[in-house]
Amino acid sequence: MSAAKPLLKVDGLAAGYGDLRVVWDVSFEVSPGRLTVLLGRNGAGKTTTLRAISGLNKLTGGRIEFDGEQIDKATVAERVRMGMSYVQEGKRVLHAQTVEENLLLGGRVRNVRRSALHEDIDRIYGLFPILKAKRSLPAGSMSGGQQQMLAIGSALMARPRLLLLDEPSGGLAPVVVKEVMQRVAELKETGIGIILVEQAVEASLAIADDVVVVDMGRNVLAGPAGEMDLEELKRAYFGTRTPDGGTVVSS
Repeated sequence: MSAAKPLLKVDGLAAGYGDLRVVWDVSFEVSPGRLTVLLGRNGAGKTTTLRAISGLNKLTGGRIEFDGEQIDKATVAERVRMGMSYVQEGKRVLHAQTVEENLLLGGRVRNVRRSALHEDIDRIYGLFPILKAKRSLPAGSMSGGQQQMLAIGSALMARPRLLLLDEPSGGLAPVVVKEVMQRVAELKETGIGIILVEQAVEASLAIADDVVVVDMGRNVLAGPAGEMDLEELKRAYFGTRTPDGGTVVSS
């Protein structure tokens, strides 16, 4: 999808939960400074794909390469140290801890001095000014959109090279979705590779470089966002491809 050397290569990924396989054959690449959006209906296998990439779910087939190194058997902690951060769905923050305490905890994986972490916290405050204004308040006192910004900020404290975002717009008001997406788009400019799983199709396409549509655990469409035919994308999103390349519309 890009001429740049891929940061992540996913080839024939298969994964699931115990004996239940959810993802059967998903392949794509992510390059530094580019955002790949994974689209698909509920149950298509998008979140399972992210969990397998991050190491939370075991691969049952295929392979994953990160910066040219095969990481199929690497632990979650090892992948974090390599430069991978995963923001799971649901605004996962420590509600009783302050905003700044959440950010400090996010940076602990780097094993650096507290002063160095505060430099990064200032960077996060520059990206999300509302967090600075609420730095001393419990995270649970903030709105859903602000908690989502904090979850992203905490992940960025690990200084990742690849950021995995699962439904950052979930449950947010449209105006807040727009702000979150704008901040995600700005992150690309820092050189981070991003995988974005989203149900907000239009909002995600507006900031995407590459698009992968997943249905029933398999790729059904992939390509650069700027070259994507919208009608073809709709058919892939709402229907299941047949072996001959046709589309069966699903209920």
